[in-house]
Amino acid sequence: MNSSRYMIARLALSFGLNRKTKRLSEAADEMHILRQAEEILGEDVWEQAEEIEEISVEYWTLRKLILKQRELEDALGKAGAILDTSHEERNAVLNETNQACLALEKKRDELIGHSEALIAERDRVIARAQQIRRKFDASRTKVQVLSGEDNTHEIIKSERKKLAAYKVDFASLKEVRDEVGEKIQKLDDRITKIEAAIAEDRKKLRVEASSAYQSIGKANRDRSKLSAEIGLLEIEMKHHHCEIGRYVSNHAGTDPVCAKICRDHAHLIAQMQSLRSSIALNHKLAAMAGA
Repeated sequence: MNSSRYMIARLALSFGLNRKTKRLSEAADEMHILRQAEEILGEDVWEQAEEIEEISVEYWTLRKLILKQRELEDALGKAGAILDTSHEERNAVLNETNQACLALEKKRDELIGHSEALIAERDRVIARAQQIRRKFDASRTKVQVLSGEDNTHEIIKSERKKLAAYKVDFASLKEVRDEVGEKIQKLDDRITKIEAAIAEDRKKLRVEASSAYQSIGKANRDRSKLSAEIGLLEIEMKHHHCEIGRYVSNHAGTDPVCAKICRDHAHLIAQMQSLRSSIALNHKLAAMAGA
């Protein structure tokens, strides 16, 4: 929403064309984009904001959270090492089976190898789908931004073609992922049956293996808990990044420290200012429409 569109919308409003819902929807979309931009900016520049008293709480909280994050990541690494060691101990015990079990073990290991290969293939498909999703989001955002500007019809048309192609690619990758998933499940079922057969020959070894299994279970629980804590920490950090990004971008034109911090982000700052102006105009029009 620029000044020209605002004047046109004002004129349309005077003729009774009430588009309050559209204005509020546009403002909400723009606010979402603005918050993402503030977060990106804040994450990039927060380490330079130590001198700014108004956001000192956010700055020092981030410093504290990063220390906590490092502690959790260290603990996660140790839990991973324990898990690896436990797996090694378990495998060492299980490899002490008798000759009658060797053929089954060999077949099981082959199936596990195939399963891991399929899992890697599925991961690559998922990674590709995520890349397409990012392109889709970027293209959709581009259309949203350019929809309010003049002489962008052809660009928007081109982007919409891309969006349609991305949807097709995404659906195709989803089918591939599901097919690979079915293959993995079938292999897992076969592996489970072979493991059941092997279990009879491992009864004498289960007592020795139980300690390793307990360690694996605890390490997995520890890793899950630590990963969850790191995830919550990252969410909290994003909030503080956003606050810092909002402050420095709002004061880049009046505060010398903020101006220095934002010097290498002039284009992003300009986009953020345009978004804020557009949001304000859309809310103003919505208020007038509801009056």
